[in-house]
This record gives sequence, C-alpha cells and structure tokens, in this order.
Amino acid sequence: MQLRAQIIVDISASDFVQAADHQSRLTGFVQELKNHYPEVQLVIRERRDRKPDPSGLPNAPVLKRPAIGARQAKIE
Repeated sequence: MQLRAQIIVDISASDFVQAADHQSRLTGFVQELKNHYPEVQLVIRERRDRKPDPSGLPNAPVLKRPAIGARQAKIE
C-alpha cells in the first residue's frame, strides 16, 4: 500500500528576503523529516490572487462556449 502525506503551509511574505527566510526555515524542517522519510520533497510555489470573475459583476455579459462537437454557422 502506498500513502502520500501532504502538509500545506500558506505563508505571506512582504518581499523576497522574507520569503527566502521562510524557505530556509522550511528546509530545516524537511531535513529533519529526511531522517525518517528519505524521499521527502519540499515544493514551494508562489500563489497569486485570482482575477475577479467577470460573470459575478453586475451587468457583465455572459459568453457561452458552444458545446463540444456542436456545429457553428455564420448568420448574416
């Protein structure tokens, strides 16, 4: 049986220096885990705020995509 354990830590950093400090601290924790779990990995990704959904705005036009395989006809 194979298991995957994930630990998610959301971090806010004001700049790259503070982000590097957090990364260094997390790397230390991962080194301790490697004693018991040699294949442990640390993955850090930058998360960006999502743009607002235009369909949630008042009076925003809603564009619908044609169904897959639907034919499109040009009407003049």
